[in-house]
Amino acid sequence: MSCRRESFTLAGLSFNDDALAAIESEIKDNSGSAIPQPMMIVGQYGSGKTTLLKRIYESVLCRKMSKVWIDGRTLFSSEDIISKAVDAGASIMFIDDMDFYLSRCTYDEQFRLRKFLNNEGAPMMIGAVGKVLPALTDYDAPFFEGLKNIYLRPVSSEEVRFVFDDQTAERADLLMSMLPLTVRSLEIVCDIININDIAENDIAILVFMFSERYRCLYQELPVNSQHILNAFGTDGNPMTMPRLREITGLPTNVLTAYLKNLGLSDIIRIDKSHKRNTKYSVKDPLFRLWLGQS
Repeated sequence: MSCRRESFTLAGLSFNDDALAAIESEIKDNSGSAIPQPMMIVGQYGSGKTTLLKRIYESVLCRKMSKVWIDGRTLFSSEDIISKAVDAGASIMFIDDMDFYLSRCTYDEQFRLRKFLNNEGAPMMIGAVGKVLPALTDYDAPFFEGLKNIYLRPVSSEEVRFVFDDQTAERADLLMSMLPLTVRSLEIVCDIININDIAENDIAILVFMFSERYRCLYQELPVNSQHILNAFGTDGNPMTMPRLREITGLPTNVLTAYLKNLGLSDIIRIDKSHKRNTKYSVKDPLFRLWLGQS
């Protein structure tokens, strides 16, 4: 048996137990409070945020509470949240994928929601986001203060070993090194090992599974960004400005502008630790492999 599914289930259920306990404790402490403190679950995609949010929503603790579930993809203003909470008469609201709201709405618009939550008798808000956004860290942001953040931890190497037997643990470690350390990644690795008996094919299968996602990401980028990424596919990481200039034929000012945008998009890592020798690399190792195979 290459991947112990029962062990995976048991491990998966326990990954975010600490976060679950912390949130339930906050709900109990805020029960009956005139102005309950809002909370935000922060964890990268695949870390189990939605599953955790649903566990709380369906928990015994919240079963008798008036509540509302809100999909962040439907939110374009604070009123979209406020009206749903008021219409449901909710004492607690769960907002999944709140990244959409925080990235779409201005700080002035977000202050409307903050003002609503600060009213006596307002519902408690429990949101979930895929990463730490400026709307949570900027000093002037409405939710810079007064928001309790619950961070979901990455999967540990011990948990990976718990799921896989001795014969497949090395294969699992290699595949996990290409992926975010999340519950979803463990599930993907488990599926690959269970369907494939030849270890040498593992990486090719993994790249194939993500191929369409990377193709869409690549196609949406400007032509010069695609040109730069092609260089990483042929020459690898990391690369210096002179080497990028040599491969792409693009002038320094163009490279600088597009590399900056790729960095802001979290695609490229920019290492300035060595003076006058800045190094650039593709952050996602699997994306780099895809670029090399395209």
